[in-house]
Amino acid sequence: MFRSHHSPLLRVAFAAGLAAVLFVPALAIGQEAASAPETDALATFGDTAGTVINMILVRVNGDPILLSELRQRTDSQLEAMRAALPEAEIQAQLPAVRMSTLQGMIDEIMMEQRAERLGILIGANEVDRYVQQVRDTNGFATEADLEAELGTIGMTMGDLREQARKALAQNRLIFEEVQRSVFVTETQINEYYREHQDDFATSAEVRLEQLVFIGAPADLAEQAAAAARELQAGGDLETVGGKYVDATPIADAGSFIAISDLTEGLAAAVPDLPTGTYSEPIVTDFGLQIVKVVDRTEQTTATLDDVRENIRNRLTTQRSQERYDEYVTDLRGDTRLDIIDPRLAGLDDVWKTQDVEADTETGS
Repeated sequence: MFRSHHSPLLRVAFAAGLAAVLFVPALAIGQEAASAPETDALATFGDTAGTVINMILVRVNGDPILLSELRQRTDSQLEAMRAALPEAEIQAQLPAVRMSTLQGMIDEIMMEQRAERLGILIGANEVDRYVQQVRDTNGFATEADLEAELGTIGMTMGDLREQARKALAQNRLIFEEVQRSVFVTETQINEYYREHQDDFATSAEVRLEQLVFIGAPADLAEQAAAAARELQAGGDLETVGGKYVDATPIADAGSFIAISDLTEGLAAAVPDLPTGTYSEPIVTDFGLQIVKVVDRTEQTTATLDDVRENIRNRLTTQRSQERYDEYVTDLRGDTRLDIIDPRLAGLDDVWKTQDVEADTETGS
């Protein structure tokens, strides 16, 4: 198991089976796990682990997944989750984590088989570069340091290289069969821009000077109105505010705030308030406020030229996701899953019908 001082990046990478290089990541820390059967079918497997170390759980097109492999992967997932979640929440998620982990392992074998059928090969140099990336990312000065760290979680350098080879092959598979077929045209970019201009707008912002009255508006109305008249006549904020027990003057702090971030009452009144002019008392959630707009910026919208590549990336990500979902669904439909242990009855249906959730940016 990992010690508490180990690199979080290394911890997560190993827990995910090097999924960081995959088009589809493994279960993210704190993310809701994939659907699982109503009962925790995998809970009882721990009882037999001491005597049946390599019990076969399922076969994927004939290739087995062993109990020991599932337990190792699940333990790594849980260790990674412990860096971000309390133990009670982890235990609550445990049934779904177990099932999600098993389903992910099935998908990995399925994709590895597909890559092999297509003749996708990963050379030693590519694996070397990945191992070097792991070293650099986690700050290991030498390969021996990395190998020592691997030993603390029961892995060897050979294990790491094999995981890297499989992950890189799957990543290339997804590029060849999913991402390569995704195209975004200029017409699609223009259409998206027209339909989503609000996404590229910068909100109008203001700097405010305020006199705040806290309490029931009806009880504060008379003194707030008198204070507003004084301020509108040129009175000093601190001087006027000092006359009223319930008033708190708030000077301009020099920071802009988006109008969309103001409270409901202020957001309605401020846009029409001339700069440099005090408002009438405005009803807010906690009383009355008199405000002056010290300075303001107007809303602007980025031009198409400014955001063209942003839109292209958005659409590519979206369409890659859609294409990936279809691709994995088709692969699952063509994969034979043999359930060896009766405690996993129903896994095939759950696995083939579960929603595919992927972060397509990982492979972009």
